[in-house]
Amino acid sequence: MRKYYIAAFVPEKEGSFSVYFPDVPGAVTGGYSLEECAEYGADILEDLLQELAAAKKPIPEPSNMETVKRKVAKMRKESGLALPDDVHYQLFLAPSLDMVPVKITVSLPKAILEEADKKAEVYGFTRSGLLAQAVRAYGQ
Repeated sequence: MRKYYIAAFVPEKEGSFSVYFPDVPGAVTGGYSLEECAEYGADILEDLLQELAAAKKPIPEPSNMETVKRKVAKMRKESGLALPDDVHYQLFLAPSLDMVPVKITVSLPKAILEEADKKAEVYGFTRSGLLAQAVRAYGQ
């Protein structure tokens, strides 16, 4: 079953927004438009949940709307910030967290493979690890 996390888009005084995913530790971002915040929010949610999965740490369960509202109010209060009335809440689909390795065949030109092997060695990765890291970095 798919999981959805609720984000709170909180308008700030200077026309920007703060975005909170109170169920995911450290998942706070912001931006100057709702579109920008949605993009940054999706990125931080994906990054932090995938980091937890890769580290084999427990993945937090999403809360219901009332619990999210209470958590956001508490976070704002603890930070000495007011919670405006016009907070926008949005569901975000959790990314796939299936970290089970899958064996694949990839065809690359020999020169690219040699370059990849050198870079993998320099950065302390295997070929597979380098490819996985490149995919994560490219998505940012």
